[in-house]
Amino acid sequence: MIEVDGGSSPPKLISRDCWTRQEGILRVAVPKEQPEIVQICGFFNASFGQSVRLFGELREPVIEQFEPADRIDLKLREAMNELLQQEVGVGAMTASLLRQIVVSLVRRSLKSSRRWTERFSILADRQVTRAFADMVARPGAAHSVQSLAHSAGLSCSAFMARFSDIFGQSPMAVLRHLRMRQAAIDLTTTTMSIDAVALNAGYESRSSFVRAFRKAYNRDPSDHRRMAKEGEVRKDI
Repeated sequence: MIEVDGGSSPPKLISRDCWTRQEGILRVAVPKEQPEIVQICGFFNASFGQSVRLFGELREPVIEQFEPADRIDLKLREAMNELLQQEVGVGAMTASLLRQIVVSLVRRSLKSSRRWTERFSILADRQVTRAFADMVARPGAAHSVQSLAHSAGLSCSAFMARFSDIFGQSPMAVLRHLRMRQAAIDLTTTTMSIDAVALNAGYESRSSFVRAFRKAYNRDPSDHRRMAKEGEVRKDI
């Protein structure tokens, strides 16, 4: 349902019947009426340090108010025109334009103090970022506070303090979350045995892995795989 602040007319229900494609663009509008809102739907990745996915774990939409001086509408229009024309270098041109949009979004959001921008605090600490990127890239590795502190080039106490200040959790707590996420992905996207999934997530003992997974997802790994096959598990773990 789409409502307009201060409007006197009743809200209008937007259903699948309101979706139309024109020149490759998905448009959402009430049938037979001039659209007042045009929604551009798509998918892109934004990463930092090759491992930190800036938008990979969002659980709510990012909504920001831009000023005309930000020229977001023009940048989006240029990006869409590039995609529609499909000329030589379309990938490089579109990527460049989308990067400008993402940077504008980050700048605006950091000023508005939205909850989702808390993840960007890691970008200001490159030493902690190095250790965290290693955890994300290799969650099943034999990480320890000592090895992560060494990767960050910090003492254990300084690393623990700075990491906890950024994430609000200890490095090992965050690592457990990353390992459980890796295990859930393996269970839903591969045919690996439970033992192999456990080992890939950094657990040598199947029993300890099952206990940790059950604590994280309130179900056994085998049940999680079965539910995924039956479509009962969200795919954006």
